[in-house]
Amino acid sequence: MTTADRLQPDTINRHVANVYPALAMLAGMQLEVFTPLGDGPKTVEEVAAALGVNAVKLGPLMYALVTAGMLTLDGGRFANTPEAQEFLVKGGSRYLGEIAGAYADLWSSTMHTAASIRSGRPQAKHDFANMTKDELSGFIRGMDAGASAAARRLNKEFDLAQKRRLLDAGGGSGGLSVALCRLCPSLRATVAELPSVAVITRDCIAEAGLGARIEVCDVDLVNGSLPGGYDVAALRSVLQVMSADAAARTVRNVAAALDSGGVLFAVGRMLDDTRLAPADAVAANVMFLNVYEDGQAYTESEYRGWFEAAGLRDLARLPLAGGYSIYSGRKA
Repeated sequence: MTTADRLQPDTINRHVANVYPALAMLAGMQLEVFTPLGDGPKTVEEVAAALGVNAVKLGPLMYALVTAGMLTLDGGRFANTPEAQEFLVKGGSRYLGEIAGAYADLWSSTMHTAASIRSGRPQAKHDFANMTKDELSGFIRGMDAGASAAARRLNKEFDLAQKRRLLDAGGGSGGLSVALCRLCPSLRATVAELPSVAVITRDCIAEAGLGARIEVCDVDLVNGSLPGGYDVAALRSVLQVMSADAAARTVRNVAAALDSGGVLFAVGRMLDDTRLAPADAVAANVMFLNVYEDGQAYTESEYRGWFEAAGLRDLARLPLAGGYSIYSGRKA
């Protein structure tokens, strides 16, 4: 028997099998399966009654969530794992369940990869300037959980409590500003967004009850100008939706709005210069080619070039989980 005869499609089979646990998790988030289990173990029938769904249909998902590492099973009663309890019980301070809508959107978009490459155009394009309000609202609100997590990490690593004015450039729903203002009582923020998005941003800020501390500015970050006077600015998951040229102009425009000594943080998926790591960012680039005309996860060297051209110094990269990084620079 030759080596070729002994070779088995192990890697292929592993990738096929790995799709289903992720989809089971997504369904669990969409149904909010983890929330009824927040107060203790329950049977399938008890969870189904709490959710108002069919227990026979729910059962296979519950067992799949056990094998996916999201639930445990003991004596016919299911319970959340510590991670599910911390992040997927609605009402918790670190709840991430709302991001399920964004996952569903982006994962389904990635199914068009071959067609996007053949045509040379994104087949599931996200055109924020031309989406309907309902389409925009669903996607942008779904990103709120990630924004809150980014805010907590920024404050933990860089102690933003002493900052006065934040420019949340391309801030979407304003989730980053809301979370930072709650963490830093003296901070005031401005969310700068496209006019079509800013309508939703104002709704979200009002719902958060922070209209007195967070204002919303309608602006095109690439071609417009921003008012100055900020001592900190953030670009969260913004540069990766743009072409390299548009990203460079955005960094320049946002840096121009900073006071001397002000700091700019870019939070998003970033590649090493090899373009082979981190693996999560490499994989996300496949999704990006389906939803953005030119956007992608850019390399550390590309970020460095944009920041240096914008007059920023003391440049540093802090790698995070999921292929994300925080890239920072201070205005000279």
